[in-house]
Amino acid sequence: MSYRILLVAVMLITLLPGCRSGRTAGGYHLIGEADVFTLANLHPDEGRRRLYSLNYLQNGLIPLCTKVKILSYGSRQMTFRLVDSGREYAYLLHNAMREPFEKNLDRFFGKSCDKAKVESMSKEDRDGIAAGRAARGMTKQGVALAIGDPPEHATPSLEANAWRYWKSRFDTMIVHFEAGKVVRIQD
Repeated sequence: MSYRILLVAVMLITLLPGCRSGRTAGGYHLIGEADVFTLANLHPDEGRRRLYSLNYLQNGLIPLCTKVKILSYGSRQMTFRLVDSGREYAYLLHNAMREPFEKNLDRFFGKSCDKAKVESMSKEDRDGIAAGRAARGMTKQGVALAIGDPPEHATPSLEANAWRYWKSRFDTMIVHFEAGKVVRIQD
């Protein structure tokens, strides 16, 4: 009888680290992958070298399709390096996030980035993406590439005609759409 208890205890100890964090024992699927890219412009806090899962619109800009290396992943933080510059950043999970951390990361990091898709977009979209800003006349897809998807808890559906973003912990911005295009930005 004690042998079975010992066996079950060993199995639980082996499995618990992955269960505690809500991930598999292997970690985030993009760790160590050779070709990982940003799927939208990222806006880090350059002074602290941090980004936040709420997608705070800080003054820094890591452009769409930047090649990165995922260095580490935990239940509340992912660390990555820009391949060209060597700059490292921490991507931090915010308590307000409803979706799993890995799903949030997959919105901003992936194995390929389609630059040709951006080239086929309107001038308003291309200009906004290049500047890392939402602007009048941009499509929802263009805004999502320029400043990322809005946080899910503030904008539960991307079909909504108003997307709320945080510029900082205390300051928000709302992008208003009509017929799928930006008509107003409320600071």
